[in-house]
Amino acid sequence: MSLAIIGSLAGCATLLSGGLPLLQIAPGAFGGERVLEQRLTMRWPGETRTLDVVASIDDSTVSLVGLALGVRLFSIDYDGKAVQSTENVPMALPAERMLNDFLIVHAPLPALQAALPAGWQVNDTARQRVVRHDGQNAIVVDYSNDDRLAGRAQLTNRPLHYQLTIDTAP
Repeated sequence: MSLAIIGSLAGCATLLSGGLPLLQIAPGAFGGERVLEQRLTMRWPGETRTLDVVASIDDSTVSLVGLALGVRLFSIDYDGKAVQSTENVPMALPAERMLNDFLIVHAPLPALQAALPAGWQVNDTARQRVVRHDGQNAIVVDYSNDDRLAGRAQLTNRPLHYQLTIDTAP
């Protein structure tokens, strides 16, 4: 039964592909070492899936490890330019898409602004980040508090019709 659940989690990801090219943000832009324990809840029309992610950030690497039902689904290592990923369960969602969502939610504003390609802009207000593409709101992130690396963040990707809720443990 657990393999069926993991398989459906992996298969659902096809709905989430596409979007921005891989953002080039140096891990050092995050300002030091951190380990984040996160629960991700992905919602798109007719489906909801949850998995746990452990994110490790240091001056040279951002690493993401995805877990569901105690099984390691994937690992992603990113040095600011290239992604190395390992999938223990076939995932239809590219590592770059998962990593970009992480960077959009958590990267400091100046680093994200510098990494966006032509036609894309980002603006922050007190507890919201809006990424615009060709003048249209494409991705909106609402935060539960002022620390972007803690609490709850709700990402809505309008063009791809999905929401991602990230609950980060204190």
